[in-house]
Amino acid sequence: MTKVKILEQTRGELDDNRRFSAIREPGHDSLIKARYASTVLRVAQTVDQQTAARLVSGLSRDFPCPTERREIAELHFRAINSFSELATALCNETASKREHLWRSATDGAAAWLNAVNLS
Repeated sequence: MTKVKILEQTRGELDDNRRFSAIREPGHDSLIKARYASTVLRVAQTVDQQTAARLVSGLSRDFPCPTERREIAELHFRAINSFSELATALCNETASKREHLWRSATDGAAAWLNAVNLS
């Protein structure tokens, strides 16, 4: 039986290279995350309440890169707080309170994205 030696990079090795690249470029990492958050919020507004809660809750667990600029990280954390409040409200609160929290979450994501685009 002949053994074949594989010389290609594995997916794990490729992912590690990308992750380290993002750490060297925190602005790029934040740009991707802010765009992703804005997109997820738009999609979450079109689905049922339970699915929206899961999508928005996922956004609240994606923290800034440790090397991110302070002002961008602060906007990111503000957005995370608004995502968390919205996710909780989608599970518990009345529709009138949720509307205000949707606006707060989308405004937070927009402010974060705008700041990243300007830097």
